[in-house]
Amino acid sequence: MSDSTAENLRIREERTFDHERVYRIHESVFAGHREALLGERLRHGEQAQISLVAEHVTDPESGRHLSEGESRLLGHVMASRVALSGYPDRVLMALAPLAVLPQHQRHGIGKRLVISAVKRCRLLGAGAVVAAGHADFYAHLGFHPARHYGLYCNHHDVPGAFVAFELVSGYLQGLGGEVLFHHNFMGPDV
Repeated sequence: MSDSTAENLRIREERTFDHERVYRIHESVFAGHREALLGERLRHGEQAQISLVAEHVTDPESGRHLSEGESRLLGHVMASRVALSGYPDRVLMALAPLAVLPQHQRHGIGKRLVISAVKRCRLLGAGAVVAAGHADFYAHLGFHPARHYGLYCNHHDVPGAFVAFELVSGYLQGLGGEVLFHHNFMGPDV
């Protein structure tokens, strides 16, 4: 896949007809059902306030323009509201799950998904976004270790680095505390 892939990419809201394909993306990326089931729980529990997919705009072989849902999905991200202990008025969102099909990784798709999700979080009135995963990936997008803001998470399933990004400058300054995830983030191991 070439760098033109990012230019041939559409980021759009997830639709009902995408659910099975989104499940398969997470299943293939994470070698199992755990992340795929997280997306299902958040969607069905109505915690997911943002759910975006990445797909081709044109068919890579024929060049024909593809309508929404016509092409293969390449990636997916969700964002859900989380709470900050002691500060119920603060609006924080968590990016999870996030996945790009392995054969399409390292071509800017994950970056485009995160940037689009963060923009939508801002439109929903969030002052900060948290995420867990590869520290280098998120650092490249302007995220900092959550501990930089005094934030921590006791959720044992948080994989990799726990990071945060202020959408409003100084939004987390001097606060600190535990980021509390909705119980639908914690699911049975599969």
